[in-house]
Amino acid sequence: MILQKPYMISLVMLSRKYNLFQVMRYGLVGVCAASAHGLVAMALFHLLDTPPTLSNFSGFISGAIISYLGSYYFTFKSEDGHGRSLPRFVLVWLIGIAINVGLFQTLLSLYAVPFALNVFIAVALTPIAQFLMLKFWAFKK
Repeated sequence: MILQKPYMISLVMLSRKYNLFQVMRYGLVGVCAASAHGLVAMALFHLLDTPPTLSNFSGFISGAIISYLGSYYFTFKSEDGHGRSLPRFVLVWLIGIAINVGLFQTLLSLYAVPFALNVFIAVALTPIAQFLMLKFWAFKK
């Protein structure tokens, strides 16, 4: 079935209204950051015999750098200087960690949510909260 013009216009209007392309760019940056985290951690651990915690931390930092640069240049196309954006990004990043860990612990201890479901909920909700904080505060135009 081929979409007729009124439907295409509606899709374009919805996309613009909710900035769906920005959400997709955010998701792409997130996938790249997570992939870099994993690849760096694995490479350091398996190829260079770096201790596991240091390998993972190094991967985490590489992912955070990609996440910041991707958010700054690609997702939000910021024109503010890094002196304003970077500290805000770091604060959002720390709040995201707190949301993730706090939500996970709350669901685990108060509601006994099974581990896999708990991880899924934390992984799904944290990026949404971070996206909103980045969009409406850290990289607000």
